[in-house]
Parts: sequence; structure tokens; C-alpha cells
Amino acid sequence: MGYLIDTCVFIDLLMDKLPETGRNWLAVNAGAGLAKTSSIVYHELLFGADTSKAHKEVADLLRGWTILPVDQAVAAQAAILRRLGKARGEKMGIADALVAATAELHKLKVVTSDVKGFPKESVINLREINLPNI
Repeated sequence: MGYLIDTCVFIDLLMDKLPETGRNWLAVNAGAGLAKTSSIVYHELLFGADTSKAHKEVADLLRGWTILPVDQAVAAQAAILRRLGKARGEKMGIADALVAATAELHKLKVVTSDVKGFPKESVINLREINLPNI
């Protein structure tokens, strides 16, 4: 199984707020080539990097990562996910829908600490991770 790392995980990592178990899990899975991210996550990180120092930190952090693109198939799947969520009375933002669709199409689980924006069956909360069970 592979993983798509969400924006909040990288923010927690950059801000030194990611618990040790989460840092260890991320290091192991990124080192094994199992962790990827989305161009949406890249955009969100760069948008938040409002100084040249912060921009460099983001660039350094993501150096060597596979950044999956948003294409027509991802956009179509994101629309489906948003419609399904709307039918259940849930509101899913476009960024979360695009990240979730990217993960789904690449057969990845979304790893986040902000689970409320994602379909429950496709997400892992990195703040609650139990290393031996993953």
C-alpha cells in the first residue's frame, strides 16, 4: 500500500508539531518510496510560504518527493466525490476532493491530521498512528 501525504502533515513537520511516531512513520514510508503527495498540496504549501526562507524550506522538504498531478481523470473523480458527499449532507472542499481523488486513482491512502475533509474509508490520521500496525 502507498500513501498520499496531505498538506497539514507537512505543515506539522515544518512547524515541529508532528509527534515522534508520525515523524518516524513518515521517514520510514518516504524512505521506502511509499509516500507521495499531490500538486494541490504543493500549491497549498507554496501559497503559505510567504517569505523566501519559508519557500526554501518547502522546496527542501519536497525535494525528491513524487508530486502527483491533477489531470482530467482526477478532476472528474473529485467531482464524483463531492457529489457523493453532498448527497450524504457532507461538504467537501475542492482542494480536499482533488487530493482524495488523486489518492483514489493511484490506489493510495490519504495521510492527514485533518480527517474531516476526506471520505473516512480512504484516510489515515497521522496523529493517531500506531507504528507497528501500519
